[in-house]
Amino acid sequence: MRPYPRYLDWLRYLSAFLLFQYGASKVLHLQFALSPALAHRPVGSLTGYELTWYYYGYSRGYAWVLGLTQIVGGALLLFRMTAVLGAITMLPVIVNILLIDLLILPPDYGPTLPALVIFSTTAALLWRAAPDLLRVTFTAQAPEPAPSRTAHVWIRTLIVVAVLVMNLVGMALMRLHAAK
Repeated sequence: MRPYPRYLDWLRYLSAFLLFQYGASKVLHLQFALSPALAHRPVGSLTGYELTWYYYGYSRGYAWVLGLTQIVGGALLLFRMTAVLGAITMLPVIVNILLIDLLILPPDYGPTLPALVIFSTTAALLWRAAPDLLRVTFTAQAPEPAPSRTAHVWIRTLIVVAVLVMNLVGMALMRLHAAK
């Protein structure tokens, strides 16, 4: 077994601290809390920050789920035994947060740096565990049984074709509706 790099311990602890901080702020309604007066303003007059925070703050349940996910992910990062599970749990969450920070919010938005630290930590943990994850994903899983492989190929093909057709029909209907 490869030695565990000390820097990963420190990155895990820093990321856990940041995740606890951001998760708790969502659960305690310190984040995603903007003035109710925003609801009376036209959507076009809102800044990207106001629109994003109002949207995410609209549902307290969503803020709770996101906050608790961050708290659980942070707790998993505290221990080497659960760090990879924490990284797997947090990667899609932190990528979504980074996309919002980078593509919607103003460029000087401060929490982008902590999100980059958490992303870097999850990426480093997953990179270190990549051989094991690939082995579990691709070699430890049983393929479809030989007698039904053809049926599985057809099912997968039908799924892809059905989604493509549904989207093409939806686009055509939208264009027809917009032309009226």
